Amino acid sequence: MTPVIGITSQQRDVTTSYGAQPATTVTLNYSSAVAEAGGVPFVLPILHPDLVPAALGRLDGLVMTGGGDIDPERYNGEAHTAVYGVHGPRDEMELAVARYAAEHRLPVLAICRGLQVLNVALGGDLIADIPTQIEGGFEHFVTGDGAESEAHQSIGLAEGCGLAQLFGTTELKVNSLHHQAVLTPAPGLRPVAWSEDGVIEAVEAEDETWPLRAVQWHPENLVGTEPAARTLFAELISAASQPATNR
Repeated sequence: MTPVIGITSQQRDVTTSYGAQPATTVTLNYSSAVAEAGGVPFVLPILHPDLVPAALGRLDGLVMTGGGDIDPERYNGEAHTAVYGVHGPRDEMELAVARYAAEHRLPVLAICRGLQVLNVALGGDLIADIPTQIEGGFEHFVTGDGAESEAHQSIGLAEGCGLAQLFGTTELKVNSLHHQAVLTPAPGLRPVAWSEDGVIEAVEAEDETWPLRAVQWHPENLVGTEPAARTLFAELISAASQPATNR
């Protein structure tokens, strides 16, 4: 059967005939990438954490998407003026999503904020703002026309890690749309990719039976031009197509 892939969403106000209204939204690049890889995309609304097991129990895989920052209080961090887009209900729900996925070894592709949520949920913490908190750290939040769809940053992958084996290389060009990153990896996660200033760009599960890929870049914006981006989604669909007992 075709696997059903949950995609986390965010709340945005949309214009309607009766004024601005809050809506569940996710950019089409995520759902298109899942569909093109052979999965059925299913957008997850922001739910009460108590409903997470019932929702995820019906899914075969999960994409944890990008978006605004996690509240620093969630990882005992300090407030920072660069923190933006905090939404408490989304944080609460996605932390529960990450913990469920880890417990049940659900196939996951965690992207940008998704990686950060996963790390916080499992006990790690974050750099609140790379340019101001990392000595020698450069601007990772690249803006301008086409910034999201251009592979302009070089990263290095650990020799022999899962991503290096998947891509067939230890060097990769990616896009860069973030100002936060993993500081201390959570127990059970190991860093496997770094940018040129030493910022962690990907983590993997130490338990190799968990089909997890967690990357700081945005492959959903690169599937039209970068084979590595398509490979990430194809691998997710392949893992999600396996019977749960085989994971």
